[in-house]
Amino acid sequence: MTAVMTLTPPSEYTGKPSPRSQADVLHTASPAWLGKIHPYFKNPEHVVVFKLDVLLLTWAFVAGLMKDMDQSATTQAYVSGMKESLSLYGNELVEFATYFSIGYALFIVPAQMIQTRVRPSIFLPICEIIWGALTLATYKAPNAKTVFVLRFFLGVFESTSWPGLVSLIFNWYTPKELGKRLAIFGVSGVAGNMFLGILQAALYKNLNGVNGLEGWQWLFIVSGVMTMVWGAIGFLVIPDSPKITRALYLNSSERDLARIRLSKHGMTTSELIPFDLLVRKLRSLLKSPLTYLFVAAYLQFAWSQRANSYFLLYLKGVTDATGKPLYSTYTVNLIPLGGYAISIVCNIALNALSDWKGWRWQVSCGAAALQLVATSVLAGWPNSHATIMTFYFLTFATAAWGYALIAWLAEILRKEPEARSIIVAIAITLVYIGHATIPLRAWRVSDSPTYPIGFPLAAAFCVGSIVSMLGMRCYVHKYPNLLEWGLDWRERQDGAIEEASDSDHANGKQITRQTAREI
Repeated sequence: MTAVMTLTPPSEYTGKPSPRSQADVLHTASPAWLGKIHPYFKNPEHVVVFKLDVLLLTWAFVAGLMKDMDQSATTQAYVSGMKESLSLYGNELVEFATYFSIGYALFIVPAQMIQTRVRPSIFLPICEIIWGALTLATYKAPNAKTVFVLRFFLGVFESTSWPGLVSLIFNWYTPKELGKRLAIFGVSGVAGNMFLGILQAALYKNLNGVNGLEGWQWLFIVSGVMTMVWGAIGFLVIPDSPKITRALYLNSSERDLARIRLSKHGMTTSELIPFDLLVRKLRSLLKSPLTYLFVAAYLQFAWSQRANSYFLLYLKGVTDATGKPLYSTYTVNLIPLGGYAISIVCNIALNALSDWKGWRWQVSCGAAALQLVATSVLAGWPNSHATIMTFYFLTFATAAWGYALIAWLAEILRKEPEARSIIVAIAITLVYIGHATIPLRAWRVSDSPTYPIGFPLAAAFCVGSIVSMLGMRCYVHKYPNLLEWGLDWRERQDGAIEEASDSDHANGKQITRQTAREI
């Protein structure tokens, strides 16, 4: 006689169980006064999400804005007087990005590993305050060599931020909420560049020459101070993960509810883990084809997005029929705002669609195809300013590609909170290695504005990313057990089968390993 055996995936919640029932949690989690404001808040889960959006997501958004503002400040300063002040007439602008990328790439994976052992609510704010101080110090840099050193250490401490904040968002939002939140956080970088353009234009117009400082120097001063203040606020706002949270704005019932609602969706949240478990997670990652497919898809997305990084140089170099600059310095700082606005709208709208319909790979591949069209046209460098501007702006509409891809990864690795954080860190490390090396040849200042290597290479990256994403889809379709058992699903499932078989034999039931697999 054959016994029916059900193999249950490992539990997604390994923390201490709440002594209260789920019904008790739902009954006590929602503050009564919020329910009186609007019926929507009578559902305690809505209250938890609202608090996370207002505090965690807002802090993450502004932190991301500060990060990209500080990261891009040298480019904005370069076209606003820094070039002439420091005699930057070689390839220094690209080298600034190279030194930043080296520091970023070297420390991003160690930073993510530290966050499996140290609370993000302590680690992330400290690092943000330090990089704010480095940004502030740049205003006094007397030459390019000093900026190189500051940019390297800026990369070291900024490397903690983006993947660390993505991991926090992974830990608090369900799949139906994740894409939109990642997109909202993701456009913080675009908003940072947008705000930076407005800020530099205002500083150049109103503070240039005040106290003997030029407008570009005031940019570093203002940006650095803002970053340090916002980093200090992070000590109060960052909630860590639901399993270990100490957030003051979540009561005990809401903390339990945060764990329960993720568990209902089969998602595991992270916690501080022993070093030996961290090593095992790394081994599983390195053995999984999914790791290499995701990394290939994501890093080619990021490298292709470099295509609009030097839009400011094109605008600065455009001349009219008499050979005079077509745009003033003030206008050059403002024109890209239109591209940033396109990026924000498209990113949030497309990722909201990916949440609603579950279209993760479809949105990612569609955006990549749009980028392929835009970079292919720019590679041909049409003899029309209007056409070039149109397709430059079109490249801004494709950023949804990366965030839909990350949301898809979070769904695939729903049982692997530490692994999904580390795999994102590995991908970003390789991205910045590319940012540190590829522009030295593909995006040289001397090749501006046509970039005969850069634009064709960006188009090739689009094709490579699409192929890699389709490979991910095929792999997950072929091995669906990955979703419920994690990266080492074969070993864990086989172990469960062996255990169940031994138990059946002990009860006098004969069940074969093959039968268990078929069931």
